[in-house]
Amino acid sequence: MSTPNPARVSVIVPAYNVERYLPDAVRSVRCQTWKDLELIIVDDGSTDGTGEVAERLASEDERLRVVHKPNGGLSSARNAGIRVARGEYLCFLDADDVFLPDKLQKQVSFLSFFSGCDLVYSDYYLGDHHANPNLLQCKSPPAIELTELLSYCNWLTVMCELARASLLEKIGGFDESLSSSEDWDFWIRASRCGTLSYLPGPVGVYRIHHGQMHRNQLRMRSNQRQVVRKHFPVGSPPWRVSRASMAWTDMQRAWAARRYARMTVCAAQLAWFARSRTMLRNVLRFGKY
Repeated sequence: MSTPNPARVSVIVPAYNVERYLPDAVRSVRCQTWKDLELIIVDDGSTDGTGEVAERLASEDERLRVVHKPNGGLSSARNAGIRVARGEYLCFLDADDVFLPDKLQKQVSFLSFFSGCDLVYSDYYLGDHHANPNLLQCKSPPAIELTELLSYCNWLTVMCELARASLLEKIGGFDESLSSSEDWDFWIRASRCGTLSYLPGPVGVYRIHHGQMHRNQLRMRSNQRQVVRKHFPVGSPPWRVSRASMAWTDMQRAWAARRYARMTVCAAQLAWFARSRTMLRNVLRFGKY
C-alpha cells in the first residue's frame, strides 16, 4: 500500500473554548485558492463544545485532522500541531482570526521562488467581532535590520507568516514557559538563524473581541520582561531599547487614563533608558509593547 505524499502546507490552529469562532477560521482555510494543504486543529483541553465542533468540521474535509490534548496553553497547543505536521511549509492561525482566500497561494509562490528565504510575512486587517476588515496594518519594515526592529516591538503577527518546516526544526517550537509574547520570542529566534522577508499585501483579518488574551496587560508585561531577560543582556543596546519602548507604551497608557503622576515616572524611565537622541527618536517611532 503506497503512502500518500505529505501536504505542501500545514496550517495549525490552536483552539481553546472557541466554539463560536472556530468554524470561521476553518472555513477561511478550506476556501484557500491553494488546495494542497492539511489543517491541524489542536483542541487544547476545551471545556465548551470546541472539541465536538472540530470533529464535525474534520468529518467534512479529509484534509482536516484534530488533535485533542490536556490544556497547556497557546505555545503547547502550537507545538503539538508542529509535532504531527507533514508539510514542507507551516503556518499558524488563531481560532478567532481568519485568512484571506489567497494567503497561501501568494506566500507559497514567494517561498518557492526565493529559495534563500526561510519565512515570509505580510500585512493584515484589524476586524470587528464579525471579522469584517476595518483597518489595514502595514508591516513593511523600516530602514533598520529586523533583528534590531524586534527589540523595539513585536513587529510580526502570527497569522501573517509562512515558514519552511526546516526553519522550525532549526529553532524549535514556541517557548511553553511563556503564556503570552511567545510569538515575539519566536520571531527573535527565527530572525537570528534564518532569513525573513516581507511580501506586501494583506493575508488575514485579526478579529477584535472582548475575550482576547492581550487585554490582560499585567500578564502581557510580565511575559514581555521574561523575553527581554532571555534575549537581551542587561545594559546592552537592545535591552535599553526594549525597556525604553516599554516605558513609552506605559507613558501613553498613563496619559490616556489621566494618571499623570505615573506618566511622569514613565517619562523619566524613557529618558533614562533611551539615552541617545537616535534611540529616543526610534523608540517614539517604533516602540510598542
